Amino acid sequence: MTMTSLTALMPVVVMLVLGQLARRFQWITAAQKDGATKLVFGLLFPVMIFNLLASTKLQMDIASMVLMLLVCYTALYFAGKTIFAKWLAPYGNIGSFLLTTAEGGNMALPLFLSIVGQKSPSAGNPILLDLAGILFCFMVIPFLVCLQENAKFDGISLLKRVLRSPMIIAAISGLLVNVSGVYQMLAASSWMPAYSAMISVLTDPIIPIVLFSVGYNLNLQGEILKPALKFVALRLVLFAGIIGLFFLFFPVRMKDPAFLIAVLLYFMAPTGFGVLGQIDPLLKTTDQKEYCSAVITLNMIVTLVVYLCVVFLYGSLTA
Repeated sequence: MTMTSLTALMPVVVMLVLGQLARRFQWITAAQKDGATKLVFGLLFPVMIFNLLASTKLQMDIASMVLMLLVCYTALYFAGKTIFAKWLAPYGNIGSFLLTTAEGGNMALPLFLSIVGQKSPSAGNPILLDLAGILFCFMVIPFLVCLQENAKFDGISLLKRVLRSPMIIAAISGLLVNVSGVYQMLAASSWMPAYSAMISVLTDPIIPIVLFSVGYNLNLQGEILKPALKFVALRLVLFAGIIGLFFLFFPVRMKDPAFLIAVLLYFMAPTGFGVLGQIDPLLKTTDQKEYCSAVITLNMIVTLVVYLCVVFLYGSLTA
């Protein structure tokens, strides 16, 4: 069990450390790193999302999970505006957005796949959990940003932007291929080996590049450390509550070790990185941008600690 855990852990640690060293010693510039990550998330990652959603076994409770999480994210946003406004000060105008969603693609999914493997029947679990986050990030938050800025809401422009998003296209296409039975027919045909080989070529580089990027971005600014720590502490408590709701409403699912660790990793991950792009119009000052970076970085550290615990517990859970 120990060797199995170390086998899953060591590649992750090596890529994180390599990313951190590359930044410190300027082996790779930020522009070069951003170029690699844009390739991953603009092209390769949508391919992975498509494949996972096309091949994952969908159950009736997925819709219930998505609805529950959409309600939770909406409640967290308004709680950040009211109940927790003083706690989030002086960054309440952006803190309420950062309380919503979790980073499935950049953090939870690569860490999850490093444990269960890309070919596991459970490989798509973090993406199923992320469906609500994708909807909230790309459809709800732009509307909330417009309300906060007292700007005119252009629904047609928003719809066009959503429909052109590679992530949205991949998610919708994958679900359609799944429910229509096209993937099942492909899996039973002689074309499946060729399809699998193509998917492997396109998706194998994703996890190393993402982990390298995470290690590269690990950075803290001391002057905003206190408010960032306060934010992360509040977020962890609130998202622990969401994990509790999964135990309450989906107890059968939570008995599956793979689903359990997907939930733990996903909801202990930082705010969805897509949120930062959506709230960019609200980031008027340098300290607001540094605050966003600090809370993401601190939460990344929490995610990695949770990951270390999960790696060593997974063997006993599946024994």
